[in-house]
Amino acid sequence: MQKITHHFLVIALAGFGMWLNAQTTVLNETLLTQESFNTFTRVSVSGAQEWSFSPQYGAVCSGYFNNQSNANEDWLISPEMNFLQIDDVTLTFNHTRGPGAMVSVGVAEGWYKAFATANYTGNPSTTSWVELSGLNQSITDGWQYIASGNLEIPSLAKSAHSRIAFRYISNAAQSATWEIKNVKVTAVPQGTVSFRITNWNAEWLGCTQFGPENESLQLSNVASAMLLMDSDVYCLQEISNTPSMPTIASLVAQMGSTQWGGAIVPSNTGDCNQRQAIIYKKARVQLVSSSELNNGNPAQGNTYHYNWTSGRFPALYNINLLSGSTVIPVSLVNIHAKAEDGNESSYIRRKGGSEGLKGILDSPTYNSKNVIILGDFNDYLIGTSSDVCNCTVSPYKNFIDDAGNYNGITKDITDVNTNWGIRPIIDNVVISNELADNYVGSSAMQEALLPNSIPDYYFTTSTHLPITAVFQFEVLGTPEFQQAAWTVYPNPVKNELNITSTGTLEDKQTTIYDLTGRQVFTGRLSGEVINVSALPAGIYILKLDGRSARFVKE
Repeated sequence: MQKITHHFLVIALAGFGMWLNAQTTVLNETLLTQESFNTFTRVSVSGAQEWSFSPQYGAVCSGYFNNQSNANEDWLISPEMNFLQIDDVTLTFNHTRGPGAMVSVGVAEGWYKAFATANYTGNPSTTSWVELSGLNQSITDGWQYIASGNLEIPSLAKSAHSRIAFRYISNAAQSATWEIKNVKVTAVPQGTVSFRITNWNAEWLGCTQFGPENESLQLSNVASAMLLMDSDVYCLQEISNTPSMPTIASLVAQMGSTQWGGAIVPSNTGDCNQRQAIIYKKARVQLVSSSELNNGNPAQGNTYHYNWTSGRFPALYNINLLSGSTVIPVSLVNIHAKAEDGNESSYIRRKGGSEGLKGILDSPTYNSKNVIILGDFNDYLIGTSSDVCNCTVSPYKNFIDDAGNYNGITKDITDVNTNWGIRPIIDNVVISNELADNYVGSSAMQEALLPNSIPDYYFTTSTHLPITAVFQFEVLGTPEFQQAAWTVYPNPVKNELNITSTGTLEDKQTTIYDLTGRQVFTGRLSGEVINVSALPAGIYILKLDGRSARFVKE
């Protein structure tokens, strides 16, 4: 995108409510230096072993010593952090276990956990800890580092003296080694607004010939997955939408037509004619217009039409992100590039399509807009997946090289699905420079835990994992944006779900949905407790005062 001047930026932001970047880094320790490691406190509750420092692996704890396993409980506790006057406090880190034969030892028993507390007593055993739910434990190969996922710090653990901690356990029969590095805690000042945007190839959804065989199950799984992820916008690829199979209307109906909307261009695709669609929260997103970007120039010896898989043009969805009466416009460019089919022409068509698209987006029509290009790129942003030509660079190198105007925020993500070997992802997100200050750094991630929530995910739903990125904005001097934050505990819960809030809830109407989108509870919140004892065991979504939270019923 054309780099806009500060004068234009001030005018544009003033017209849209003064949105500014607001992310704050509270803690950032690699643990790969002795100085970084020493910022944490080591406490051995039992056993002779304890957390130790490694310049290669970071913080390391193992109960294996003298050729035998030993019983241990060891804590690694952060320095104090002030979590007051900030929202969306999130912990991330990288971790691994090993050796290979021991990689899953103790996972089911809860031997490797992350916690937070509002008041550390100096003794882990007498401290009131809150377990941080959602920790990604899907380490399949010994010593393979994975991302923890975004672990939200609940309100119960927030104070001016908060800490996070890692607890390691082993016993005399079995012990693994747990390694942790790159520990980061981020947050946003109160009054900021965040939006989650998710990109997902839903694998021939609505097509009766290809993809998962059980169409109704796939549709239900996709709807359930989107409710579970709880993003504000979903850009979907490989969608068919016909009068006999109205995929978009069916998804919206299952998710709740009062809360959700959707669109696809063209609106009637034909059976198994893959197109790119959008699903969005009505309360948070306004769909302004939808069309196809079908007017690009020829490139690489082909027409623009042929380069985009003979007419599977990028879909343009102009939306407004909403919070109160303030809006911010975003142009979503949802693409599905030519797939790799074993010959050099596929790579050339992806490259030509990329060149034609960039020509459109560099034009005065788009070069000062907030643009997000996302979809199934069918190739990497760095290097290429093609092995049938003398190609070493990405067909999207034209975007990546133009770093002043575009940022491929997913270019360094490695696919957690190793069925095709270890490789970068092909479902990508590129943003224009206008959104550089609003993108939450390192928030782009694969929804790696989703297959754990949907039985036989890769066979019943999709072989692709969704990619989610978070964008945050702050509204200055507008009290209506100071919405109360709330959280739930315990999670998992057996009987009573407690709700704590940082402010006054304006709307106390409470609704609980299961993962099929079915409403299982509704009523006004009285006090700070909801009795969920009658709910069957499973994962649920609680909606309250315009926000959502996931919880697990045991």
